[in-house]
Amino acid sequence: MRSALSENQRVVISGAGPIASAGIGREDFLKGLRESRVGIGASERLTDTAGFAEVAECWDFAVADYLISKKTYLDRCSELALATCALTFADAGLIWSELDGDRVGLCLGTAYGCLEAMTNHSARVHAKGLRFGSPMIFTHAMANSPTALVAIEYGIQGPAGTFCAGSISAACALEFALRRVRAGDADYVLAGGCEALSVALLSGLGGRDELGPDFVPGEGGCMLMLERMDTATARGAEILAEIASVGLAVASEANPDAALDTACRQADLTDMPPVFAPPAYGHTFGASMALDICAAIGGLDSCATGDCVAVTGRSSLTDIHGPTAAVIIRRVT
Repeated sequence: MRSALSENQRVVISGAGPIASAGIGREDFLKGLRESRVGIGASERLTDTAGFAEVAECWDFAVADYLISKKTYLDRCSELALATCALTFADAGLIWSELDGDRVGLCLGTAYGCLEAMTNHSARVHAKGLRFGSPMIFTHAMANSPTALVAIEYGIQGPAGTFCAGSISAACALEFALRRVRAGDADYVLAGGCEALSVALLSGLGGRDELGPDFVPGEGGCMLMLERMDTATARGAEILAEIASVGLAVASEANPDAALDTACRQADLTDMPPVFAPPAYGHTFGASMALDICAAIGGLDSCATGDCVAVTGRSSLTDIHGPTAAVIIRRVT
């Protein structure tokens, strides 16, 4: 059953800017997935991977290729956020400098934020005392630092927020963005997530007994450009998919599919859509659901079981209960 939403309430994805070990940019990323490009191997950036012999690192990524202004210091997480937004604006066919910044929003999810900058700053303080703490690095160490840097870089002055909810962080950002666009608070909202590998992150993940023998930690980012269906149609944008619904719920033993049930009710679906199985580009934590949505967009045309697909996730790496999320996207014909 189709949703009864009016045209100005229907929200679509008109651009995506994935950065992952499988590829950079939507076309390259989806091509990498189709070709089963190997995106897992030994880290080339980190000196200590805490026993993880293989990681899903963004080996070919260089933030200088995307920056519009010089930066004296950037945390890896902020680098990914800035670059994925640049890719998303381009993929959506939008020139950020020509937009009204008050009508552009930004919702970014991250599970761990700028751990590299945080440990850099704290190590200086522990080694030499408070006088040797760097004020500049300190401002880059917060979870919302990437959001602030992106807003400054691209003149974004509409609704903005940072969402930290483990591996469903990007879905939480997307849910908030969806409501903002439907409410008319913004014409365009960048929504998604980013996560960077660091020594601190890998050291705190836990062992194989907890995470499973096939777990591979990864990094990456993906922002999605959200806008109303009528806005996208009027400007002749390429519509990648419609966001039918975003369900957030607490799963339990009695109802492990609580988020998907919620998303189906919101989308007026009487039958559950097929659940998209994420490809092998590592577990990217707060960025995972945004990257999975981008991958699912690439698979919509080959979806033989209907016109929509669900992307699901849970906040915890180890607990099957607790906060979960489900995003249903629909093919637009």
